[in-house]
Amino acid sequence: MFAALARKLKRDRRGNVLIISAIGAASLVGAAGLGVDTTQWFLAKRQLQQATDSGALAAAMNLYRDSAFYDAAVGEIDRNFADTVTIERIVNPPQQGDYTGDNGAIEVVATVNRRLPFSGIFLSSSPLIRTRSVATIVGDGEHCVISLAEDGTGIEVQGNADVLLGCGVAANSPAGLSVDLSGTSYLSASPISSVGGIDYASSNIPSSSTLQPYGLPVEDPLADRGLEAPSSPAGCTYNNFAVNSGTTRTINPGRYCNGLTIRGTAIMNPGVYIIDGGSLTVNAQASVTGEGVTFVLTGNNTSTVADIRINGGAELDLRAPTPTEDATWYGILFYQDEMGSSQESVINGGSDMNFEGIVYMPNGTVRFNGNAGQHAECLLLIANRVNFSGESSLDNDCPSHIDDVDTTARIIRIVE
Repeated sequence: MFAALARKLKRDRRGNVLIISAIGAASLVGAAGLGVDTTQWFLAKRQLQQATDSGALAAAMNLYRDSAFYDAAVGEIDRNFADTVTIERIVNPPQQGDYTGDNGAIEVVATVNRRLPFSGIFLSSSPLIRTRSVATIVGDGEHCVISLAEDGTGIEVQGNADVLLGCGVAANSPAGLSVDLSGTSYLSASPISSVGGIDYASSNIPSSSTLQPYGLPVEDPLADRGLEAPSSPAGCTYNNFAVNSGTTRTINPGRYCNGLTIRGTAIMNPGVYIIDGGSLTVNAQASVTGEGVTFVLTGNNTSTVADIRINGGAELDLRAPTPTEDATWYGILFYQDEMGSSQESVINGGSDMNFEGIVYMPNGTVRFNGNAGQHAECLLLIANRVNFSGESSLDNDCPSHIDDVDTTARIIRIVE
């Protein structure tokens, strides 16, 4: 009887599908569980990595500001990660990696235990997730137009301005409109860096431009030169001096009180031209040439410090001195007294400029108006504020004594 039943069951295959289904279901559940665990593990690791990155960036910023960096890192980690995190180390300089010993870098290492829903059934302890971040200050891009203003809008490109720069622009203002590109203006520059915000539309910049808002200020690259208006000659070499229309004159360095006006053709001998009050004015159809020249704009106070007025139709071909020509003023084409001027220096439409040198007005404003069409193969412009409302083309293809001026913008970046 039992033998017959055994033979019958052996021939019966109706339960095979159930057995195979049970085995397959277990495998399917296991695979799904492992998939869920893997996803949650990677998600937790990514979240912790973001938290340690934020902590390292905050710490590096505080280090730059000479503030306590440890608490800044912990605060950012806690803010960006919900679970309790174990801080393995927050150190300066880093203890491992490519930035070991770098006093400008911060290393943050954090861990967290994360219980996983499926594999946690079989494991006696939760897996450990560990992340590491290193942040430091790095240079990113050269700039030939720099606004040193610490408030308001530093660089403004407005109207239908068409500005072509073979370099970057940088603004040190932390305002929301640190760099303001409005209307149908177009700024071809890269990078565009600012301490504050950058306001623009996609039509205002090329798609290839690099934008770097909310970064670190660009330090005044000429501050350590200690430049100041010369005290000699103390008296006026010339007063209300002018080169009249239809005349050609060769003029010499000295102190030009109450401005220097050029209506005709001026050939400038090498040296320092001190414009004491008034304006350096170049009228329409005037021509100015000179090699090894520096213009120093000064006065008794901000209301009398000289400024620049270049009108449409003027032609200027000027080169700043080299180090062998002038050890003090090398590379400087225009310098405005650091007390600054209450008046803008204005370059109007239609002027034809060929400048080689630095325009340095640390507390002054430079405005390019109308269809200026100015082009300079080597022009470094450092001013308190810069405004473009016309067509301009500037480049920084300069000789080494100008090109070596450090105009690099610095940003805090995760490097490991």
